[in-house]
Amino acid sequence: MGAELKISADNDGRRVDRVLRTLWPQVPLGAIMKAVRTGEVRLDGKKTKADARLEEGQLLYVPWEEEAGGQKTDGGAEKTAKKPPLETLYRDDYLWVVNKPAGLLTQPDIKGGDSLITRALAELGWSRSDYRPATVQRLDRNTTGAVIIALTGAAQLHLAELIREHKIRKLYHAVVEGIAEESGRIDLPLLKDGAANTVRPDREGQPALTLYRRLSTAGMRSVVEAELVTGRPHQARVHLAAIGHPIVGDTKYGSGRGAKRPLLHARTIIFPTDAELPAGLRGSAVTAPLPADMKKYEEGA
Repeated sequence: MGAELKISADNDGRRVDRVLRTLWPQVPLGAIMKAVRTGEVRLDGKKTKADARLEEGQLLYVPWEEEAGGQKTDGGAEKTAKKPPLETLYRDDYLWVVNKPAGLLTQPDIKGGDSLITRALAELGWSRSDYRPATVQRLDRNTTGAVIIALTGAAQLHLAELIREHKIRKLYHAVVEGIAEESGRIDLPLLKDGAANTVRPDREGQPALTLYRRLSTAGMRSVVEAELVTGRPHQARVHLAAIGHPIVGDTKYGSGRGAKRPLLHARTIIFPTDAELPAGLRGSAVTAPLPADMKKYEEGA
């Protein structure tokens, strides 16, 4: 048994692997990639590749019996509907920017698990199985702040392209140990250890660039604004720790004192003046209010 999906306009131009990961989040990535390699995933009856681009009207066959979207098989939507509503920072028919609270995953880590995207789908009352809105960037569980959710396939493709080309700017606020320099540039390649879920500076890693400036000081701590020019996992946390200013509360990268979580907040997203964006977004900035545990450090910033 399996399932067959007719490719809609929302999935036109998207990669096979990304559509599979979006629509069947309950299936492990390894199982998805194996099914593609062995030909269990078929496009118009033929073996396909993970990076193949889909076209509207094609038929995609998968070997999983679970319903696309994973929302109805275990009552996940009903569970998330009882959660507090997401704080909206900006919304139109193209995208939705929400303020993620601490302690919430961006994507579920288990079938039916709570996450920002499952709460978003519940609030939207999403029932389509051929396409699901998706985030175009991720924040760690305990990082707060602005997250973009694409509401159409075309928006998802375009926003991902803008992020890949560094045209969407992402500014973070962090409370760090010590008195940081007034401004600086951290250009250190980062290598991820998937088994340990840690990242370290390493010449064999991926290029990573962070620009920062000091906003204020509070005793022997500083509030910095960090622009993540690249978007590597744990980038702000590892880069700031590497220059001797670990984020307060970050037990993984050097400062477990002073807070129950790493004091890192995705403060502002700045959109380019791009003709394909809705008129109200072009050249605009969306800012997420500071969480309570960071406000005391930002007085006078």
